[in-house]
Amino acid sequence: MKNMRVELKTKDMKEFYKIFSESEFIITDDSKLINETVNYLKKKYKNSTTKKKLIPLDLFKAIVLIMMKKIKELDSEITLYDIGYEFGKHLNPKRYSDLKKFFKENNLGTLKVDSRKPLVLKVENCSFCEDLSFEEPICYFDAGLIAGAYECILKKPVVVDEIKCMARGDDACYFKVEVVK
Repeated sequence: MKNMRVELKTKDMKEFYKIFSESEFIITDDSKLINETVNYLKKKYKNSTTKKKLIPLDLFKAIVLIMMKKIKELDSEITLYDIGYEFGKHLNPKRYSDLKKFFKENNLGTLKVDSRKPLVLKVENCSFCEDLSFEEPICYFDAGLIAGAYECILKKPVVVDEIKCMARGDDACYFKVEVVK
């Protein structure tokens, strides 16, 4: 694999897709960077100058869609669910309200409890799914994030499945949370 640094100097998304689809990347395990990033995201964004520093949602969507494509092509054991799971663990929420607040402050959508038995969480206005159309649920990262976060909240291993997805035409994204026995 070649290690590659990519700078996007163009607004042409076709070139962006080409750069990422033809490259191989080495991703290092940098817990300090992950923790710094997560801690930054946990802060409230009180003014518009802070928000301007965030990655544009469309760019994030493009990166994730390319990652999904490459993961499938490479038949990788690492999945977006795994990445989201690790991220959720780094969030280390103490209660549901912490996770709900994180979703709201980071414009991920509005997190609600849809049912308690079984536990199903609903994400209204999922910012990732907006304007996308797929035949299958695509919020693997969010499912993993919820799993990692809920393991911190419940202090028990959980598995999370997305059972409905806005990208499939559903009214919201729904995630079933089950404690692993």
